[in-house]
Amino acid sequence: MATFIKLKCRGSINSFRQADFHTYHKTLPLPPKTTVAGMIGAALGLSPQVVNDEWLKPARFQVGIVGKAGGKANDLWQIRKYEGKTMKAFEKGEVPAPYKTAVIVRELLFGSSFCLYFFLPDETDKELLIKGLLLPKWALSLGREDELIRIEQLKEVELTTVDGHFFKHTVIKYPQEYELDKDFMEESAGKNLMASAPTAQRVPTSFSNPGYAREAESFEHYLFISDFPLRPINNSAGFFDPEENWVFQLI
Repeated sequence: MATFIKLKCRGSINSFRQADFHTYHKTLPLPPKTTVAGMIGAALGLSPQVVNDEWLKPARFQVGIVGKAGGKANDLWQIRKYEGKTMKAFEKGEVPAPYKTAVIVRELLFGSSFCLYFFLPDETDKELLIKGLLLPKWALSLGREDELIRIEQLKEVELTTVDGHFFKHTVIKYPQEYELDKDFMEESAGKNLMASAPTAQRVPTSFSNPGYAREAESFEHYLFISDFPLRPINNSAGFFDPEENWVFQLI
């Protein structure tokens, strides 16, 4: 049995950009650990550098993530690209502007609900985080700074581990072998199962120069599970929340 800070929240618009997409900013279905750490920083009034160095790198906390979105939408952006060649041409009066324009598409999640389970071994950290979430220093968001969340529930819960359950709408570590829910496959016969398929992603876990031109410093592989339930074969143990009737693993 372990004690968690359980945070249930909702967001109107949220996005978690996949780092390997450029002109099309595809979103992850759930927030990665670094995004959750950014929310902790907002709650406690900490800079990205402090969050990175004092919370992410030393693995000061673990988190279980469960949630889903009501749907997706695309946001069209026009950006300015500054290049040395164009800037020199502008200085010579050869072009009307020192930049070129380009169009990118940002994928967004709307109507999302998230449930975060924070595990902090240090009791002082636990009290600090609870106080910060109740009276945050800055506005709480998941995604970009204006992608705000509304807290619906915040409490401490004690949960036990279970084995052999199927995971759904959550994030687990990868690679590991897993089996699919055959009953779900039979019920979904004739439907497009690829839309519900789990996706493996290589996600940054810490950064260098996080307050400036940050670069990913370390990575982990995670499996983002959507509607398609699956059960890890070698490590199916997870924490069960009887109030929600779901299981999750810590990352």
